[in-house]
Amino acid sequence: MNKLALFTSAAVLAVATTASTGAALAQEPQRDTVTITDSVPNRGLIWSGVAVLGTTYGVSTVVATFSDKPADLALWVPVAGPWIDLGARGGCEGERRCDAEATNKVLLVADGLGQAIGALQILGGFLFPAQRTVTQVGSVQILPMGKGLAARTVF
Repeated sequence: MNKLALFTSAAVLAVATTASTGAALAQEPQRDTVTITDSVPNRGLIWSGVAVLGTTYGVSTVVATFSDKPADLALWVPVAGPWIDLGARGGCEGERRCDAEATNKVLLVADGLGQAIGALQILGGFLFPAQRTVTQVGSVQILPMGKGLAARTVF
């Protein structure tokens, strides 16, 4: 064979070899994964219940502090206080006072419902927990130990 044919054959073989191979991929290190699912108190439900109960009970304590009606002292009792106050309120005298008393009773019902809803939200946060899933990725370590090797997984 002449040198030109040999050189051409070698060039064609080199081009064909490099063109047909794909990119070399590095192998990803294998990692162990552990998935843990557990139940935790529903913090969103608990904190919203604290906000609702705290707001409505705060309004009740302000009314109980500054009101001159003896029945309004029951508002110091959380959740049950508005209902006790509603039952202990007397009648009204005069058309003008009856309108105000009707408004006060409506506000007592709203306050009692708000406190009850807030308390139920707090209780529901513990009775209906949230599901939490945690995935931990670990690696295997090879350690020299005595006269041999030891493998351990670290998370």
